[in-house]
Amino acid sequence: MKRRVELYGRLRDAGAGDSVELEVRPGAAAAEVLEALERALGGSGVLAGAVLATDSAVLSSSEPVPEGCRLAALPPVCGG
Repeated sequence: MKRRVELYGRLRDAGAGDSVELEVRPGAAAAEVLEALERALGGSGVLAGAVLATDSAVLSSSEPVPEGCRLAALPPVCGG
């Protein structure tokens, strides 16, 4: 099934724009979606430390991605 993943921060700067549409299997885990996203971004390692989030929660890597929700890939954030 097709899923759109919104990109933020340095992920958006990776050259793919503000979102990427991916083909993933129904019930795919968050890690599988991030792997597909990494391939779509050219396998450059830009996703190191990134997480997948829905409208309401950050997903653990083994958590199935719910259908019908917005998805976003969030880069690691540090502050100071």
